Amino acid sequence: MTEFALPSSSTKPFDIQRQMVAHMTSLSWQNVPHISYLYEPDVTDFSNEFKKLAAEYASAGTRLSINTILVKVIIEGLKADPTLNAWIDYDLPRARGKIMLSEAINVSIPWKLTDGRMITPTLNHTENLSLHELNQAVLELGERIERTNIDELIHQAVVTNTVNELKKGNLEVFRRIFANLRRLNQHLKGLAKQTYYAIPAKDRLVGDDLTSGTVTISNIGSLYKEQRGNFALLEIVPPQIFAVGLGAMQEKPGVFTNVKGEKEIGIRNTLPMCMAFDHRAIDFDAMIPFLRKLDDIFEHPEIIHTW
Repeated sequence: MTEFALPSSSTKPFDIQRQMVAHMTSLSWQNVPHISYLYEPDVTDFSNEFKKLAAEYASAGTRLSINTILVKVIIEGLKADPTLNAWIDYDLPRARGKIMLSEAINVSIPWKLTDGRMITPTLNHTENLSLHELNQAVLELGERIERTNIDELIHQAVVTNTVNELKKGNLEVFRRIFANLRRLNQHLKGLAKQTYYAIPAKDRLVGDDLTSGTVTISNIGSLYKEQRGNFALLEIVPPQIFAVGLGAMQEKPGVFTNVKGEKEIGIRNTLPMCMAFDHRAIDFDAMIPFLRKLDDIFEHPEIIHTW
């Protein structure tokens, strides 16, 4: 590693969470030929219908977030276009590969922790969940995160990943092991470990909750709602082949059809979305059923009341 001399600088070594993010994103950009597509639907009517539905949930004592319903929109798109919900296994030296379509739609969602760090837990088997069930699953995921020792979780995920790479014959892993022997030994031990693992696995996150995702949905709009930019590109987390980045809703001039059936220009709510796919696995035409489904939902948003 090159040492840089910066005046009045301080050094902050990567913790285990930052190490994992750096490792996985580096693998992504080293190995995945990304293709990105910017999609910016008019969500004015959709937003109005969402507000009505959120009010119904609130009257029943439950909060429905815009993030949850947008996740549901994307799930519906994936159900219409299952080729995007897949893993890839590719051997570059031999130029051989395969795509494994998944019946289960497991949604990886970047989640900001109370200490400012981010993890990407997974909502598993969302393909058959109603909107109410999906909303409950998100709430329960938050509760499980609160009961989880994040450093221990990541440690276990790193160990599992290392073992899997060794089974594949990836000897480069040995260099990573020797470089991080001290960090690999930093995990719960003794009574602390016994107490933590006494928590039932269903009540906390486990390693599979970080590795079972079939698609990643990142919502930067929820972090900064006043932003006026949008994703231009985002990484795909191998072995997934598809990722979606959501921006914040923005007011822009747009053409729409009024109640008289006439087209006019007005201020509209738009939602910038970035979609990235692995070009090794699919071509752009594979995304068309997904886009058509989203178009249909945003053009006929009353459908959300049936979810």
